[in-house]
Amino acid sequence: MTKKIVCFSDIHGQQSKKLTQWFMDHPADILLFAGDIQKNNFDDGKEFIEWLSLLPYKNKVIIFGNHDSCYEYTEEYAKKYEEITILNNSSITIDGINIYGSPHSLTFGHWWFQKTEQELEELYKQIPDDTNIIMTHSPVFGILDKTIDGRLTGSVSLLKRIQKLSELKYHIGAHIHEAAGIININNVTYINASLLDEKYRLVNDPVVIEY
Repeated sequence: MTKKIVCFSDIHGQQSKKLTQWFMDHPADILLFAGDIQKNNFDDGKEFIEWLSLLPYKNKVIIFGNHDSCYEYTEEYAKKYEEITILNNSSITIDGINIYGSPHSLTFGHWWFQKTEQELEELYKQIPDDTNIIMTHSPVFGILDKTIDGRLTGSVSLLKRIQKLSELKYHIGAHIHEAAGIININNVTYINASLLDEKYRLVNDPVVIEY
């Protein structure tokens, strides 16, 4: 049976009325969020979790991103809601769909959940072979990862791991706002699901996919 999945990322505290209405108009089986909750350093993530709890989705799976210094409080607060799952280099199976999530990305300034390529390679070895959807805050090297000044910021080790996963259908990430988009390569659909552009303006709708 086909499942409808809604994906989004990099909201940075901008839970607008218009965006909320979009979610209300697009119910689905699963909601996936690929990191960057916080608006600023005073944002503890509580408002985001409470807002998320009101959206019309039975299963909500999120990861953190490099801006989420609030992660410890947010993770604890989210335990109030059974439908919300936070993945941290871990997996969940929902309706037969195997989903893996990791908040990490390559070192890029002084932020959270950042590692070297060698460290990421060790992390990505943990991705189960039967994974169907990978959600990482990091983009994949050379795929929806180009900054406005032309730098490629994705992970090479993530690309290499993905190429070995025969059951993989989707990679969902973001991090690089200006690279938002969707592309299919070798039967894997890659999604940069950032809602914001490089100037932190809320310009993109979430992405709807079917599995």
